[in-house]
Amino acid sequence: MLTDDPYTPGSGNWEINAAYQEERTPQEWFRSFPHVDFNYGLGERIQLKYETGWVFVNAPPTASVKSGPDDSLFGVKWRFLDQERSGVAMSVYPQLQLENSTGSAARGIAEPGPNLFLPVEIAHDFGKTQLVGEIGYQYFRTQQNEWVVGVLGALQASETLELLAELRSFSERPFDRGDVLVNFGLRHELGPRFKLLASAGTSVTGGPQAVTFIAYLGIQLLLGEEKKQ
Repeated sequence: MLTDDPYTPGSGNWEINAAYQEERTPQEWFRSFPHVDFNYGLGERIQLKYETGWVFVNAPPTASVKSGPDDSLFGVKWRFLDQERSGVAMSVYPQLQLENSTGSAARGIAEPGPNLFLPVEIAHDFGKTQLVGEIGYQYFRTQQNEWVVGVLGALQASETLELLAELRSFSERPFDRGDVLVNFGLRHELGPRFKLLASAGTSVTGGPQAVTFIAYLGIQLLLGEEKKQ
């Protein structure tokens, strides 16, 4: 899912995601495979992140596809409130996107960098249901900056299956309508160390730049002791 929660992997633990990722607009089809996302718990409240992938880009309906390495995304999440003590969990999660020295941005298959995202996350558990909110400001080097707001609901349907639903908006002004995505997904435990991650969604506002389809299918590998939240 696109909206992050405030939780971290736990001290010395890893969460490693390997996935296929796709996004379509009327002007462009973007795919990333393999798409990798490494997360490490530095203590109980801090998470270090590195994310990148191999991207394929083409403008429909042409068959010409350009491919190459994506940008690198670095992030540090700090959870400064816990639900047990404060009633909610909250974190800040600054993320910096940098061009790799491969010429991908010059070829139009990766975003020109640097770009900076500054979000805040909040979450609360209601029994088997969890509600997550995220709001942040995205600074782009070559595009219009934007506000990003996400709301995510998660339902523990069984011991191994979690169902997810999300609304996420992108707009020039906070809480303006902008482009709104609806996204549905799941997390399914395949064993003590593996989870299946899947989601699919689309824009509900339309427009010439709106996302017509977005999808994610991946495997999460958990390394270290049992995750603490």
